[in-house]
Amino acid sequence: MNCDWVQQNICLYLYDELADDARHEVEQHIRRCSSCAVELAAQQEFQAQLSALPMEEPSASFLAAARMRLQESLETVEQHRAWYHRFVFDPTAWLRQMRFSPALAAVLLIVGFGSGLGTMYSALGGKASQVTQPNPVEASIGGITSIDRAPNSDKVQIRYDRIVPESVEGQVTDPRIQDLLTFAAKSNYNNSGVRLNSVDLLTSKPDDPRVREALTYALRYDSNPGVRLKALDGLGGYVTQDIRVRNAVLEALLNDSNLGVRSGALHALEPVRADSSVRMALQQLAKEDPSDYIRTESQRELSSMPSID
Repeated sequence: MNCDWVQQNICLYLYDELADDARHEVEQHIRRCSSCAVELAAQQEFQAQLSALPMEEPSASFLAAARMRLQESLETVEQHRAWYHRFVFDPTAWLRQMRFSPALAAVLLIVGFGSGLGTMYSALGGKASQVTQPNPVEASIGGITSIDRAPNSDKVQIRYDRIVPESVEGQVTDPRIQDLLTFAAKSNYNNSGVRLNSVDLLTSKPDDPRVREALTYALRYDSNPGVRLKALDGLGGYVTQDIRVRNAVLEALLNDSNLGVRSGALHALEPVRADSSVRMALQQLAKEDPSDYIRTESQRELSSMPSID
């Protein structure tokens, strides 16, 4: 164990966050190393100075927002972990499976043999059929973005932007239509009328997780309060079953700049008012919110809930 590792982990040692074996090795190293012992003493002194400072109680809104961010981060980590294990190749697992599955081994042998034939065919000059690209229409080109020539070759790759307007028709349930609607709902570059229409159409299918994600994005980030209100209307029925929807509505209640959106968020949260984060937010709002209406409604919500001893 070297000094760099010990000094990087002294803070974890002080707060009992190291495993027992690592903690023992740190203690043994510090007994032999004077520079690491000095570093430990300095951090102990710093810890003591921090402990002597008065502890400030965080506000309810700060705790609620921190809980929401932590919960969403944990859910995102779990989703990414599941995605990772789904696609990462595990050779040991495959070898174990092949050991007990002669059929699988035979299939892999056939695939490998076929790949070898394909490689030999390519080496002998065989050419795969090439997909012909349509010729670009000059009127549809908005601008050339890049021109790249392959080294020692006449082959050129040209990238360009198209400006030809296109349209698509279909049912709201069509995947292509939903993709364009969610794109419109998330893009503040579109005018507010387009965003409002897209959100209005998406509210007819809030049971789709992708649609709820687009509505949640609009509630959090759209610059137009009318669009945010429309997104809130579509999400209101899901605060009890979708934690991301609940967190987005709670954020709107705490932080939105529009009183109408905040009022709508307050009423949308009524079914989950017993949730600890919602209760804490209501307690904070009932005490110090600048809006008389929000304070009064928060007090009313709190008075209708059973007290917690």
